[in-house]
Amino acid sequence: MAGYVEITLNDFKQEIEGEMGFTCINANKGSLNDTRGGYAEEYIYERVVKHNNPEDMLQALRGDNFRYSIRVYSSVDRRTGTTRDSGQDAIRVTLFDLFKDRPVKVEKRVNRTKNALVNMRTRAREMWQYVSSKNNTCPTCQSLLVKRTAKRTKKQFLGCSNYPECKHTQNI
Repeated sequence: MAGYVEITLNDFKQEIEGEMGFTCINANKGSLNDTRGGYAEEYIYERVVKHNNPEDMLQALRGDNFRYSIRVYSSVDRRTGTTRDSGQDAIRVTLFDLFKDRPVKVEKRVNRTKNALVNMRTRAREMWQYVSSKNNTCPTCQSLLVKRTAKRTKKQFLGCSNYPECKHTQNI
């Protein structure tokens, strides 16, 4: 792939831990099969999404857990400490539901070009803004609304991320 750049673990850590405040969730796992990061040959970083408003501050003081996190799948191989070969994988940024232990919104791949870490930061910021926007909140249960595609008609709509407990949908 033209423009492919290898990223070392130290470069990745400096950006994501030092600059962005993420924490590696599978760095010290003895095996590649861990419960919190799933089976992963790559380092996975996470940052819990918290809104900066008084209601969330009170929620945190009560000890309530926050529901969503942003996860970044680094493509930095845990065995070698460098990114995989060109075409093998890309950096991925996802919105993760901590209550349901599953991804809610998967963002596009971040190709490992010379701007990969800048693009990763942009995608994580977009994900953060998506969660904090009141327009993306389900009016029924206060979970996130995410874009879905109907199986039969292939038409896109917004559906509650708390499905099947909440079946709220709305047209785009």
